Amino acid sequence: SSHFGTEPLRLSWPRGGPAMATLKLRGLLGLRSVSRCSLDLAGFRRQLTVGCLREPTGEARVAIVPAVAKAMAGQGYTVQIEKGAGGAAGFSDKAYEEAGCVVKDRQSVMGDASLFFSIKPPSEADMSKLGGKAVVSWVGRLQPSGKAIVESAAKANVMLIDTTAVPRITIAQKLDVLSSQAKLAGHRAVIEAAYAFQRFHAPEITAAGKYPPAHSMVLGCGVAGLAAMGTSKALGSVVRAWDVRDVSDQVKSMGATWIKVDFEEEGAGAGGYAKESSAAFQEAQKATFAKHAKECDIIITTAAIPGRPSPKLIEDYMVKAMRPGSVIVDLAAEGGGNCTLTKPHDKVVTDNGVTILGYTDFPGRMASQASQMYAQNMLNLITHITGKEGASVLLPKISEHLAKGEDGDIIVRSIVCCKDGEIIPMPPPPQPSPVKPKVAQAAKAVVVDDPLSKSRNVALTVSGSSVAMLGMGLGAAGDAALTGNLATFALAGAAGYQVVWGVAPALHTPLMSVTNAISGMTAVGGMMLLGHPNPMASALAASAVGFSAINIGGGFLVSKRMLKLFQKAGEKDYSYLMLAPGAVLVAAPLLSPATVPATGVMSSLLCIGAIGSLANMKTAQAGAYTGMSGVAGGLAATFATMSPEAATLGAGLLLGGGSVGVVIGQKVSPIALPQTVAAFHSLVGGAALVTSIASHMLHPNGSTMHLSAAILGDYIGGGALT
Repeated sequence: SSHFGTEPLRLSWPRGGPAMATLKLRGLLGLRSVSRCSLDLAGFRRQLTVGCLREPTGEARVAIVPAVAKAMAGQGYTVQIEKGAGGAAGFSDKAYEEAGCVVKDRQSVMGDASLFFSIKPPSEADMSKLGGKAVVSWVGRLQPSGKAIVESAAKANVMLIDTTAVPRITIAQKLDVLSSQAKLAGHRAVIEAAYAFQRFHAPEITAAGKYPPAHSMVLGCGVAGLAAMGTSKALGSVVRAWDVRDVSDQVKSMGATWIKVDFEEEGAGAGGYAKESSAAFQEAQKATFAKHAKECDIIITTAAIPGRPSPKLIEDYMVKAMRPGSVIVDLAAEGGGNCTLTKPHDKVVTDNGVTILGYTDFPGRMASQASQMYAQNMLNLITHITGKEGASVLLPKISEHLAKGEDGDIIVRSIVCCKDGEIIPMPPPPQPSPVKPKVAQAAKAVVVDDPLSKSRNVALTVSGSSVAMLGMGLGAAGDAALTGNLATFALAGAAGYQVVWGVAPALHTPLMSVTNAISGMTAVGGMMLLGHPNPMASALAASAVGFSAINIGGGFLVSKRMLKLFQKAGEKDYSYLMLAPGAVLVAAPLLSPATVPATGVMSSLLCIGAIGSLANMKTAQAGAYTGMSGVAGGLAATFATMSPEAATLGAGLLLGGGSVGVVIGQKVSPIALPQTVAAFHSLVGGAALVTSIASHMLHPNGSTMHLSAAILGDYIGGGALT
């Protein structure tokens, strides 16, 4: 500073790292050595040293695991681990070193680190050595023991952060250690109960006898309770559950039965926890529990209220009424227990053979998993505070949020217990959003069956359809061919409606594909107009045949690929034999023109039958081949009525267009098959459009029905095309 005043000395990081940087600094200052200096290196984060100490005897978990330590290093933290800290949880010193941690003895870690993570808070002796530093630990500031720890930390000038004080809000779920460890406790409680129960959970029928399932009751449906329900159900137990709050929907979703206490009282408390019940409600619930306790083999209790003793749910007279060999697992033993006979940290076997487990280290009995979840919560905590800025802003950000008061982050203000020797009061927990009251569904109005109204509507519908058909008949008067086609159109429409209505919903997409391929029969309209002297009309007809051919070839191939997705592995399929009728229908009109009308009728029936075959999976494959036969027969009947020149041109267009469709149908990915069907359908619309235009050009003075059909073909075809 004597040479540079208050301006910091800025150096680029030379090749060679810190050693070369020191040499460069010595050269600039003209010094033999540099014992202590601070380099402001652009682009580099200022690091914060984090320490993780070995937990006291009896605690197998560790606050930081190697994977999380590596992630912390990526945010600019230097992580130091006491030797053997993760051994009981299955994490070796070598694993920490490979993750980039520095493994040291306890005193070195305590001296070097500024921020400490732990499960159990440091002892009073260790706390006195950490003055001016920060400790993140499972304090339980609302409990009497936690309050004593806070006072000890304030006295030692340690900034104490309580991981259990995270508010129950959505944004804080990712760093809520109570929830993560409670899930483990609920799971482990069932495992411990199964060990003590010494009988089957699931019902068993064996050569050695028939054995009923275990009946389990879970009291308290928070995170631990839901986890206990899930594990109990997985083991095969019959589960029933209760909570002071009405969470019957959650209980039923877990496959358990809801226990209802015949007494109305709101059970939701502040901060997302249950509140203490009234005396009258407690009497009603005890009567209910006594009844169910007699019927159950395993009872798991999880009811706890922060800052207060655990409520007594199971009393001694209920235990005496339980069957010998039954088990009670009391997850609320830390607060005195939900059972009056529970002994915290211990196992009790009553005179009537009921085992009561009051262990308080259920998560620690799954130390590896519990440590991973706790460490991830810690990483989420510091990331929540710093964002992307990393280690350099962690402690300043905490001070900033505390200084803002109510405008500061609610999570930070809730978890910091003391700072600068002063105890910081915990803000009131955010109130949960009020539960919407269940609105009783209005009773459905009883519809009175009115036979007269039904009959009248049917009569009007049929009469209207008859008038419409008569009108079309008058419009087609004088056009014998159109009059004959009118009958075919009406019958085909009625039959098609009936068969489509019966198709299974799961086959609607293949149905769309098959009907779309059959709709390629628009090629027939174009083929009938080929070779006409009007060059524009002939060109439009040729394009209609080409478009339709693409749809026919590609449409049937896509249909087969879709149906193959429904086919079971190794299943035999001989539906290709349905191509035999198609071979007969193709040969008949070409060998004997007199069979053309009959071929047309039979082809129509095959097309309708193809759609009907998609009513179920057993006949769907055959339906696709039946449609191919019907289309082939219709095209062959049309070829038999064409001139040789027009037939040759039509055959070339069908072959070329069909080949293009097959290539497209083969290359498209399975996930894009439905979109491909829609694209092919657009080509059908285009074919109908140009055929209608060509027909109108060639018959400008046709019958009213003919011209109306051409206009409708333009309108509907244009809509399908676009």
